[in-house]
Amino acid sequence: MSRYKILTVPNLMSFFRILLVPVFAVTFLEKVPLWPVVILLLSGVTDLFDGMIARKFNQVSDLGKMLDPAADKLTQIAVVSCLTTVYFQPMLVLLVVYIVKELTMLAGGLVMLRRKKIVPAARWFGKIATFEFYFAMALFLVFPRFLLAHPGYIAVIIAITIGLIVFSLLMYAVQFFKISENA
Repeated sequence: MSRYKILTVPNLMSFFRILLVPVFAVTFLEKVPLWPVVILLLSGVTDLFDGMIARKFNQVSDLGKMLDPAADKLTQIAVVSCLTTVYFQPMLVLLVVYIVKELTMLAGGLVMLRRKKIVPAARWFGKIATFEFYFAMALFLVFPRFLLAHPGYIAVIIAITIGLIVFSLLMYAVQFFKISENA
């Protein structure tokens, strides 16, 4: 299949995930019971399967390589931003760390593209950080009253999430420098 193909099942799944972002935000901010959790789970499931389908059925495309991470980032920023309205200070710290990490990754990717290097695909440490991120955010969505009554748990969950985000960034930085050395 052409790497320029647009209408593939994985690309449509990524488009769908992008469309879910404002739906998530509206249902969260309007306090519609359970819907934000359902939407986040639906987004996570489609994220899990779009890459598997793309590889299994030879539907990997350049568009998909951009859409999939864009859908991830938009979803993650929307979730943390919404949760900041409930858990202000700890989520704000997480949001800042997340944005700094993503901007750093974007800058590194642009440098690699400029040097005509192949930007590496997601690695295990990035996938673990992403999984834990979604798991942590789901905890905040499902157990808000419990967590608000136990701020120590909030601190632990945020600390683990930030730790894995920073670990992921450092591991990607090591890869970046190894690839740059071979220039």
